[in-house]
Amino acid sequence: MRRICRLAAGTALLATLVVAPAARAAEPLSLAQAEQKALAANPSLQAAKLEAVAAKKRTGEVFGRHFGELDLVGVYNHFERDRIVVPMAKELFVIPALGMSQLPWDRNQVHYGLTWQVPLLAAGGLHEGDRIARLSQSATEHLALFSRDQILYNVRASYRNALIVRHALEAGQAYQKALEKDEADAQLRVKIGAMAPVDAAKVTYALRGAEAQVAEFSAQSQTAQAYLAALLGEEPPAGGFELSDIPGEPPAPAASAEDNTKAALAGRGDLMATREGTAIVEHKKHLALEAFSPQLVLQGTYLRNDAPSLKDPIYTREWALMMKIPLFTGLSRIYAVQEADANLLAARQREKAKELEVATQVADAEGRLDSAKALYQAGQAQRGLGQEVARVEHLKLEQGAGKMEDYLAARGQELAGETSYWRGLYAYQGAVDYLAFVTARGGDHE
Repeated sequence: MRRICRLAAGTALLATLVVAPAARAAEPLSLAQAEQKALAANPSLQAAKLEAVAAKKRTGEVFGRHFGELDLVGVYNHFERDRIVVPMAKELFVIPALGMSQLPWDRNQVHYGLTWQVPLLAAGGLHEGDRIARLSQSATEHLALFSRDQILYNVRASYRNALIVRHALEAGQAYQKALEKDEADAQLRVKIGAMAPVDAAKVTYALRGAEAQVAEFSAQSQTAQAYLAALLGEEPPAGGFELSDIPGEPPAPAASAEDNTKAALAGRGDLMATREGTAIVEHKKHLALEAFSPQLVLQGTYLRNDAPSLKDPIYTREWALMMKIPLFTGLSRIYAVQEADANLLAARQREKAKELEVATQVADAEGRLDSAKALYQAGQAQRGLGQEVARVEHLKLEQGAGKMEDYLAARGQELAGETSYWRGLYAYQGAVDYLAFVTARGGDHE
């Protein structure tokens, strides 16, 4: 009988080291591999990258307006009576004897050729448009970089969360197996009269609770695996991922709270994009003001003019310099300037709100770090203490000096201590990583 108890005790001491083969994942995945997969296939990150590419193309599109537009044009006319094919010109009268009746008249006419328009003054539409496009491109690129850092942080956090759940599941499974052995031992002892039936029932009650915990941990593991796979841009494998532990206490950041806030306000991509958004609104206001300025366009036309009555087509060309001075548009430009003023004030408020949000995130990250470090230290102590208390209570029960309630409580504390250790370790690592993320110091921080 003592041999059975010793076997149960040995199982309890090794509870956190035993990995049930059925619970092991099928596809190995290190943290570095997870990061690379996310960078290559995460849909949100790919969308951010493509938006940056599109913004760069828009900048080229806007700059191309400086070169004007060259179009191929064609017109077919059918009039109610004969009309002159080309505008009146001195060259049409080089042979005076022909008279007006011999000029190129026809009711069916075809005109086709090239037109080119170049804006010389566009009421701010050119230079302000260029500035707005470049700022929009820069803002989109900063958001893409921030999205990259955010995805990497989320992958690391999800990876660690999956590890926490895996260790809880493994410890719970070992705890359940140990209780199964304890239950079998208790039933034998009841049969020989060495244990009261009520104490055996207590073991069975604890076993049912352990089974419920294992089921809960298993569901949490599936959820964590699915979330990690989604961040990687793929479906979770049938057997899940086989994750590798990330051992070691991370180095604590040495920067002060003030330095962390300064770094975040100077380097955060989302904040930089917000500031560039404010600059865009400022240039839109300039554009609204310049709508009161004149516009100047240079236009050139080269046409071939043909009609059934003509023996040979007539070619014409024209250059025109057109100026437009806006005088009255129903006060729409005045309202546009007032709208731009309101939008600018709103943009500045959004920028201020974003700065406060970033500073708050830094303060939150520092608080998380302090809390996680304390949790990790507590987990270390609970782990060792839980194992020792479980060992002592089992010896006392084996020797007949202990109580079943104390033994079962100690086993539960052992399980709690093991899960607390891993939760504290990965929470501490995650807090260091989060501080690096919110201060823009750790897109690739490990």
